[in-house]
Amino acid sequence: MSLDIFRDERGFLSRAREIAEKIRFLIDEGSKFLVICHVDADGLSSGAIVSAMLLRDNARFVTRAVGEFEDALKYLVDLPAAYIPILVDMGSGYLNELSKLSPSRPIIILDHHEPMGSAPANVIQLNPHFHGINGSEEVSGAGVAYLVAKALNEENILLSPVAVTGALGDLQDRFDGRSLHGFNERIVEDAVKAGLLRVEEDLLFYGRSSKPIHVAMASTMNPFIVGISGNEANAYSLLTEIGIRVKDDDRWRVLSELSEDEKKQLYNGILKYLASLGLPPSMARELVGKVYELTMEEPWTYLRDAREFASLLNACGKTGNEWLGISIAMGGRGALLEEAQRVLEDYRRRLAEAIEYAMRDECRQELKNLLVIDGGGVIDDRLISSVASMLSSMGLQGDKHILVALAQSEDSIKVSARASRKLVEMGLNLGKLLAEVAELVGGRGGGHDVAAGASIPKTRKALFLLELDRAVEEKLSGTR
Repeated sequence: MSLDIFRDERGFLSRAREIAEKIRFLIDEGSKFLVICHVDADGLSSGAIVSAMLLRDNARFVTRAVGEFEDALKYLVDLPAAYIPILVDMGSGYLNELSKLSPSRPIIILDHHEPMGSAPANVIQLNPHFHGINGSEEVSGAGVAYLVAKALNEENILLSPVAVTGALGDLQDRFDGRSLHGFNERIVEDAVKAGLLRVEEDLLFYGRSSKPIHVAMASTMNPFIVGISGNEANAYSLLTEIGIRVKDDDRWRVLSELSEDEKKQLYNGILKYLASLGLPPSMARELVGKVYELTMEEPWTYLRDAREFASLLNACGKTGNEWLGISIAMGGRGALLEEAQRVLEDYRRRLAEAIEYAMRDECRQELKNLLVIDGGGVIDDRLISSVASMLSSMGLQGDKHILVALAQSEDSIKVSARASRKLVEMGLNLGKLLAEVAELVGGRGGGHDVAAGASIPKTRKALFLLELDRAVEEKLSGTR
């Protein structure tokens, strides 16, 4: 669907209210709900928002997080008649599959991915693309869920920080100063007005107010700084080399304690470090921008900074701890948070190792339009989307190539691809291309214009890459 249609923001909000009214009717009727969400940070945020929304209104529900839409279909096929499914952060890209299910039961979709196929009459759908709003950058799945939750009950404004977290987890902070815009800005305003969020500009190291500076640097994965991310010793060495004092007496200093001059000194030191490795300075620019701070969270937790919160949710989802992430996003703390923080530390270590492996020359293959990173069976397939995002944030593929990261699972190959905004402006839609090419080789794919994924048969890897390279060339021919 083209975004060149009339932009209808009022229609988008009106549709959110209509769906909220439908949910209200179903709750009052005594319906039960099955909430199905994706396992990434935006998906778990979305699932938590809808779950909290239903819980506030004393509705009966079950929530499930899935990695593939096939798993969602399995739940839907066997779903008891008393349950109404609500698909969040998924569904719009698989309308044809949904049309094969029983038409007697309503299916509610709250999604921001570009719709593909024709929706059957029983599908009740809220999607920004139907209103000329770009779901890949202006509102996340969590944002769509939040708009319905707020329309259902004004008290659900308390969920606005979770929606901001989902948008950051979906990497929608692609604008000047790493800021959110579009409908995401409206949600930020809700959270700020409610006293739940504070926004300021600073260096974007994780743990800026809670971790020793070198630990905060090593904990930062977006952007991924080669040799620093995941390596506290190297971060410590860099700080001492550039003359940043890391301790006051016996107490470690944190980033928020640095003076403005010290922050500039640190930033310039990182620039020189990147130059010494032959890496572009644009990577360092990604370290400065808007900080979204959740004011009601304790400063020492991973929940204070919304980007850290998103990383924690992503870690839970990518390690089989989806329930833990949803519980935290719904307000669970104490022992649950301690366990989630342990999961995040282990996840960061594994992700740093995966990035280091992906940077090896033997993992790379360059086609005319693709830069392929093949993790084989070494990189966990559950990490491959995060690996693709990290490598893309480093500018590894440049503006002319699509970055395609691969990892082998038990019965298929997982694909995660990223395109530059420049290629999208030239007419490329990565989600549509991956859907078409994956289907051609017997797989399934989809996503956004700049970020998409697929699952393909193990024996079709070479054919998939050649067909994707051909499809990109065909789409961009005459525009370069």
